Amino acid sequence: MSADLISGRLGGDTFPAQVLGRHHQRYPAPDNNPDVFADLLTWQDLNRLLATHRIDTPRVRLSAGETIDVGHYTQRRRYRRMPDWNAPVPHLLHRHLREGATLVVDAIDEMHSPIGDLVAGMEAWLGTGIQTNAYASWTPKEGFGVHWDDHDVIVLQVLGRKRWRIYGTTRTAPLHHDVEFDEDPPTDPIDEFVMEPGDILHVPRGCWHAVAASEGEPSLHLTCGLNTTTGADFLSWLTSRMVEHEQVRTDVPRDPAAFADWSYRMSELLTARLQDPSVVGEYWRTDSETATARMAFSLPTAVTGNLTDTSLLRLATWRGTLTTGRGEAVYAAQGRRWRIAPAAASVLSYLADTGTATVKELAQLVPAVPRDALVDLLCRLLEDGALVWEGEAG
Repeated sequence: MSADLISGRLGGDTFPAQVLGRHHQRYPAPDNNPDVFADLLTWQDLNRLLATHRIDTPRVRLSAGETIDVGHYTQRRRYRRMPDWNAPVPHLLHRHLREGATLVVDAIDEMHSPIGDLVAGMEAWLGTGIQTNAYASWTPKEGFGVHWDDHDVIVLQVLGRKRWRIYGTTRTAPLHHDVEFDEDPPTDPIDEFVMEPGDILHVPRGCWHAVAASEGEPSLHLTCGLNTTTGADFLSWLTSRMVEHEQVRTDVPRDPAAFADWSYRMSELLTARLQDPSVVGEYWRTDSETATARMAFSLPTAVTGNLTDTSLLRLATWRGTLTTGRGEAVYAAQGRRWRIAPAAASVLSYLADTGTATVKELAQLVPAVPRDALVDLLCRLLEDGALVWEGEAG
């Protein structure tokens, strides 16, 4: 599954421009394909992850209105060369879930490639990092009560059904570290509906909501939590760039007589920078170029450097920029820069558009570049983490 399916159903670029962070909205599944998300995470997948991954709490946890003490469903395991950990005990876990608890697996996108691949594409589309959690429940008991999240979420209903009650927002765009404010939840919902398999839901941060499965029906959904990018983040970035000015680098005055003049000069510098029409675009470009890539390894090829015509390659991240000028092309991503010959720049553009390609396909794009020189470049980018080896085609 590609992120294009998600973005298409949500309205493409109109979603981040007009819906994201503003109001909740449900997008029903296509009539002909309610199982559209079924392959992202099956019950067998979830069972396998719990049994074979060393996932300690609180990354895996149970909640029944409040978090259940880990000692009630795990057993301490001891190893000679690894830290001790709380291993889930199947029959104890099953019992709590049967009694109404909700099972949560945080950052499941890091452990399960079908979800990870989808989320990587969503990150490129929305221009932000995303952490995806899985929620499984079996009863109409609300696992978390009426609450709000400090980040926007996109919910994918994978299997079963879930009843949602939306209560609206009492504080616009609250932050994780915020000033004190009234946190009493509203009592009357403004919307109530059942999420069916294949449905998508957007809930903006700060919007109070409560969720429960239908009676006796197993339900599994994914919550894609979007990293917030707020005015506070922008101002932090902006002030970090202001150190080019001597006035910013010097100490804050201690003489009260100098306070007003110093503040005025600082405000002039900030105002001039904020009035630059390119400053917001520069911020977004920097954010994209410094975003951390999703973890991926390329063994054994990144070590041996043995690329063949059928070697499949992709960019390590879809977030970054490619610029050409002054006799070289510069690819900026992951907080790093790679300089390559302009004639080979189309190779990176092609990978950004198509996702993966073989060495042979890439060589055909740049016939003016000798094959050995291209392979050397690809090996360097692979060894340096700009590219990822996906195996051999065919």
